[in-house]
Amino acid sequence: MKPRSILIAFLVAGGLAAQQPSDAPMVQAMVFEESIQTRSVLLAQGVSDQADRQAGTGIRLLGQFVADSPWVWELSGRFPSSARMATDRDIMVPTSPNILDARGVKVYYSYWSVGAGYEVPLGSAVNLGLHLESRAETINPKGTYTTTLGGAGFVDAHKVYWRPWFRLSLDVAFRTGAVKTLLGAEVAATPLKTDQKTIVPMPLLDQNTARAMAPTWSGAVYAGVQF
Repeated sequence: MKPRSILIAFLVAGGLAAQQPSDAPMVQAMVFEESIQTRSVLLAQGVSDQADRQAGTGIRLLGQFVADSPWVWELSGRFPSSARMATDRDIMVPTSPNILDARGVKVYYSYWSVGAGYEVPLGSAVNLGLHLESRAETINPKGTYTTTLGGAGFVDAHKVYWRPWFRLSLDVAFRTGAVKTLLGAEVAATPLKTDQKTIVPMPLLDQNTARAMAPTWSGAVYAGVQF
């Protein structure tokens, strides 16, 4: 999604919030920058690959279920980011060398999520948030690779993975005109992960292998407005 789409989402959220009475439930709209690292998988016996760490931008809308309640709902979307795989080595026994160069393959990652949270005030302007969300994560190893014996090939293993995630957030809100400015940071983790069951050739990367790449932690900073 392009920056203009982010701006439109903020304008819509701001317009709806501005029409609410002063005693209406609180609403927040924010942009976050999130860092993750996908997990390593085996591409051949004894040959593992883990794409570099990657950072992606997302938007989140969060609001109270009722005015002055510590319970909040939230909707989030993380736009696609990617990192290259690193393998460039022999994947066969020494008597039959076969160099796999997977550096042209990128692992793309994005998600949409819906969740709820409980906010604990730590003073008049600081909040500690405990969140549980369901993420529909897209993991997609995609790109061109080469092997000495097989030449060039292309892989596109697009998979969607639904998992629960727990988030811990800490933010501060201070008034700037008609709204409050929001600054914060968060960490998140999921208790679920998929373990790779079999080693498959690059062009046949299956659902199990793609899901085994999915990250199990994330960290983010964010900024936004509170109505």
